Amino acid sequence: MTTINIAKVAQEWLRVRDTLAELEQLKSQLEADIKEVFASKGTDTYIINGEKIALVSGERAKYDADLLKDLISPATFKKVTKTEVDGKKFKASLEIGLIGQDIADAITTLTPYTQLRVTQLAKGEEKDDKATTKVA
Repeated sequence: MTTINIAKVAQEWLRVRDTLAELEQLKSQLEADIKEVFASKGTDTYIINGEKIALVSGERAKYDADLLKDLISPATFKKVTKTEVDGKKFKASLEIGLIGQDIADAITTLTPYTQLRVTQLAKGEEKDDKATTKVA
């Protein structure tokens, strides 16, 4: 079995994460540049290295649900809309007592997950490069 050096893996993961963020910014800038060049040339396509870059225009629709509700039957409205619980507002209502814990327990399903989070150490905070976990 291979031993993994956590310091090296963590350092590489941070480097790749930072590089990805920089590349996303660069990609956004280049997309803006391409759009500007297309506009100045009066074109919406460019072929390079056997690939076509095309500027595609579209529209995102936003619907007024309150107005729609007044214009169609309740059955149709139910078919074309969906409702969901706003987690932050639900938790706030639970905290101030508008919703009881019994109701929260009855309607809540928890799904565990794991993720990596990175935070900057505060000045004076102990450096931990040995991957030890401190338990309070």
